Amino acid sequence: MAYTDKSYYDETYRGEPVPGADFPSLLLRAEEIVEEMTMYRLSGSSFAAMPEDVKERVRKAVCAQVEYLDANGGSDVDTGTDIQSASLGKYSYARVGGGGEDGASGGYYAPRALRLLYPTGLLYRGGGSL
Repeated sequence: MAYTDKSYYDETYRGEPVPGADFPSLLLRAEEIVEEMTMYRLSGSSFAAMPEDVKERVRKAVCAQVEYLDANGGSDVDTGTDIQSASLGKYSYARVGGGGEDGASGGYYAPRALRLLYPTGLLYRGGGSL
């Protein structure tokens, strides 16, 4: 289920530019990750039944995840491998910290996506019903 599209990303969300050729794969991965964030409470059928304000937050969260993936190495960001340092000539790159394998510590979940989803109840981890 596509929760959003390139047009929404560019015209409404106004995220950092993502090359058109990369967008479809990043969108698919972002949607999978947002569904994972919500412990699969989010799906095509549940999305259709949600109030419009929650749908809008989901769309923005998916866009935030696309933007995060693009800025952090593309859809490979959640493969479990994390470059700690690399250098080429005078250029050096080191990734400080990072998340655990589950991504809960900031690994591959976009912090902005999480903040957008907080008020929806989709991130609720407790027992019982909502």
